[in-house]
Amino acid sequence: MKSFRKTAPKLGKEHFVRYASVVGDFNPIHYDLDFARKLKMPAVVAQGPLVLLRALDAIAAEEGLGEVKGVVARITGTVFPDADLVVERAEDGAIRISDKDRTVLTGTVTAK
Repeated sequence: MKSFRKTAPKLGKEHFVRYASVVGDFNPIHYDLDFARKLKMPAVVAQGPLVLLRALDAIAAEEGLGEVKGVVARITGTVFPDADLVVERAEDGAIRISDKDRTVLTGTVTAK
């Protein structure tokens, strides 16, 4: 696998709501600002799998997904609307998504 670093398209609240409707995740922290603020969050929060899909989108744009055998990922931080996400992949398959210098996802992509 080749390494890369690329900026991901921004995720907005509308993406969180659309994703929630597709997967049935209606936790109000993803779409209700008042609810999120009661939990001491500055804004609504992206669903973890939606953030992972940003990494897969970046991999697909670089070289397709035909050689991907598996993905293991861990959400390590919250993603708020319009975050400046950067997706990185190392030659060994390690992936990282960061918002500025804060890591929000780590993991590994394995090839066939």
